[in-house]
Amino acid sequence: MDISSELVWVQCGPGLRRTFAPIAPCPSSVRNNSGSFGQIHYADRTCHPGDHGCAARCGYVEPIYGAGNTSGYLATEAFGLGNRVFTDMVFGCSDNVTLRDGLDGVSGFVGFSRGPLSLVSQRQISSFSYFFVLPDDPDNGKAFVSLSWGDAAYHHADVKGSHTPLLAARPNQNPYLYYVNLTGLQVDGQLLTDIPAGTFDVRPNGSGGVFLSTNLPFTYLEPAAYTVLRRELMSRIRSQGLAPVNATAGHSLCFLTQHFSKLKKVPKLALVFDGAHATMELKAQNYFLPVPDGQTTCLSILPSTTGGSVLGSLLQTGRTMTYDIHGDGGGQLTFSGAPAPAQVSLATLLLVWVLLF
Repeated sequence: MDISSELVWVQCGPGLRRTFAPIAPCPSSVRNNSGSFGQIHYADRTCHPGDHGCAARCGYVEPIYGAGNTSGYLATEAFGLGNRVFTDMVFGCSDNVTLRDGLDGVSGFVGFSRGPLSLVSQRQISSFSYFFVLPDDPDNGKAFVSLSWGDAAYHHADVKGSHTPLLAARPNQNPYLYYVNLTGLQVDGQLLTDIPAGTFDVRPNGSGGVFLSTNLPFTYLEPAAYTVLRRELMSRIRSQGLAPVNATAGHSLCFLTQHFSKLKKVPKLALVFDGAHATMELKAQNYFLPVPDGQTTCLSILPSTTGGSVLGSLLQTGRTMTYDIHGDGGGQLTFSGAPAPAQVSLATLLLVWVLLF
């Protein structure tokens, strides 16, 4: 699932390409053995203005935030979600895909953003939850995604946990993203007061602000906040006799794994959000990650270069994240430390693609 993109897309064709190329010339028709499959023509209002296309089909080039790109054509098909089947659902049939390292084998994404072609918008989903396991948790079976429609008897707003508002996009911001008001950072329970006031605010030109991502593993903070956090973590770890591999500003904060694993106490990081008791206390696995070389463990929080902050998926692992969505672009985010119990009105996400090429 991808909460920062709108398109539901799957791989169409014999193999996933690892390089990005222009869309091939459109055929006069698309061969398909599914009776519920339908083409979307270039002139159809569903086809975004400016999309590549021809009389036969509506082509697209879709960026995957922090993950790559995909291109192909839009079509409609019947999809199964839990115990429901939805006909004429618009999806992307991708024949060119470029994905970052670590996503090998992925053959599709389910867009959960606020965009008009996302699963959330097409199916009028009123709330959804997900739970991703911590990197060192061997029980991957605990991971889940669940959905709730407007007519559901159970409302996610009743879920126990900490609550913070989901913010409507300001002018010049991307209206499809889920923004939150991050008010500060704590290390070992102490607020980092050296972070300048307003660091996480939205600027008049639309830059700044904080949004969440599920396909981007790392977190990116405004440089003014990152610098203070890096310095504080490095100081507290150094006080235990462990120096970083490279302490020079501008380098990732990394330590030799053989020594880092023996620390008596990894400084505890917490994110402070707008709302009563809306503090997300993190485990070390949420923000320190062993590098694949097996030699070093590094902070998985980096300085942002895009004029805003992104809370990546590693920070969210080990807790249930619940989004209650309002039609005006607002809503509520609830986060709790344990998976939510199964509810009759929640359908565990089962996305069935029934195209038969």
